[in-house]
Amino acid sequence: MVGQRMHSETQPTSTETLLRTVANPERRAILRHLCETDSRAVDVDDLAAAIESRERSADSGTARTAIELRHTHLPMLADADAITYDQGSEVVTYRSDEETEALLEFISERLE
Repeated sequence: MVGQRMHSETQPTSTETLLRTVANPERRAILRHLCETDSRAVDVDDLAAAIESRERSADSGTARTAIELRHTHLPMLADADAITYDQGSEVVTYRSDEETEALLEFISERLE
């Protein structure tokens, strides 16, 4: 299928959706952190602290990062089927995907 890639047995994720998802540097940082995390499941506040220390200056604040994660980035990543996000328990789980990881590697090596 041109323009689509299969992420799961139930629903295809379009190439355009994947590209839109990783176009944002914060979402790339989220995905990279989850790829590197042994359990690949983290609490939102822990994820915010990790992203804050990795990507931003110290004055922007972990609380602000957590808000952005909850309201913008995590829902978009979940809609793209790159993660699962349980809002009740505030646990984010990475859905391992070779194509996403290859794209992140390409961006890291060639574009950033």
